[in-house]
Amino acid sequence: MNRDPAIVALREALEERLEVLTDEATERMLTEIPAYRNADQQLRRDVRAHVLAHLRASIGTLETNRDVTREDLLFVRPHAARRAKRVSVTEFVQAFYVGERVLWDTALALAHDDESRRAALVFASHLPRYFEVATTHAAEVYLETQEQLAATGERIRRDLLEDLLAGRELEPGPRLDAARAAGLADESSFVVISATPSAAPSDEQLLRGGAAALARAIGGRTLPLAVVRQDEIVVVVRAAEDLEATIAPRLVNVQLRLADAGLPLSVAVSTTVRGLAQIPDAYRESAAIRIARGSTPGVVALSEMSAFEYLTLRADPTTSRLIPPAVHEFVAQDMAEGGPLIATLREYVACDLNARRAADNLHIHVNTAHYRLSRIAERTGYDLRRVSDLIEILIAARLADAGLVAPHNRGRPN
Repeated sequence: MNRDPAIVALREALEERLEVLTDEATERMLTEIPAYRNADQQLRRDVRAHVLAHLRASIGTLETNRDVTREDLLFVRPHAARRAKRVSVTEFVQAFYVGERVLWDTALALAHDDESRRAALVFASHLPRYFEVATTHAAEVYLETQEQLAATGERIRRDLLEDLLAGRELEPGPRLDAARAAGLADESSFVVISATPSAAPSDEQLLRGGAAALARAIGGRTLPLAVVRQDEIVVVVRAAEDLEATIAPRLVNVQLRLADAGLPLSVAVSTTVRGLAQIPDAYRESAAIRIARGSTPGVVALSEMSAFEYLTLRADPTTSRLIPPAVHEFVAQDMAEGGPLIATLREYVACDLNARRAADNLHIHVNTAHYRLSRIAERTGYDLRRVSDLIEILIAARLADAGLVAPHNRGRPN
């Protein structure tokens, strides 16, 4: 956050005038640009809302002191998509220029001494980049919308995805051409991303923006296949050699930006599969872990999970009932006390049942580690030298973490 007094003063002065500036810019657009001159009340309200969002975002660059990104301007998409049906892209960009000119004229008028003039220049340095990103973003939306109006590109990509998820062989034609354009060839490897919003967005265009942002985050020369299926985004990505190591951090970054822009997503990434025939399996993987996480925003990649974590991610109540009540009671009590015994057990297992290494990693005395392990054995009735007993306690702890513990459990036979 920029705390320069002159810049803070300029930002606050512009924010105080935000509504007035919005009205002035809107009126100029409606009188200066032919396509807007006969606007009805609905279009006027939509234009004003768009202008307000842009001016607020422009002023916000003074606070963050960083260049704007397309994810910051996610709000452009629904407005641009609606405008593409009645306003040319040239006039749309001209309208944007009018709004920025009103904002800059006001910032210049507020510059009355060296410090305020310096702040105005700092503000001016952000405007070219803002203008570039906003107009490029709008142009992309216009092109996408024109494809949709022509009922070609979006329908073909959606049909292609359904063919891939159903395991159907691609026949020569538009779908196969679209697959090739996305780098989807049978000899390649792939990962599948499944993402859903934590809450239903107010406009489908926001989800389209999210799909485009996730696709761009992958990087590379070829944009992957990204499709919106009702309230779900599915992205099929050709896997480059280092993709598993880099995909999660890239997606985390864009997921945070989308959340800041009003589109919090729960994003899940499959393992890498070989060949088009394995794409259905990859989709089932990503969808399964996304569903298991519920609506919690964030990114989870199967490549970063252990097999044990995956197997206990969606345990059903039967699994819980197969574990004796004494074990569940021990886990619940220990969690209520802060979880020191379970933490010790997990570290003990992670250290290949070496109590001394576990104690070192936990920064406790080895005698304390042995005492805690003996307390676990005493309270559960389990032998911590038996692998099956260790696994059952760990499963019970995972179920407790997920809040899935059945109310009635069988007793374990002696």
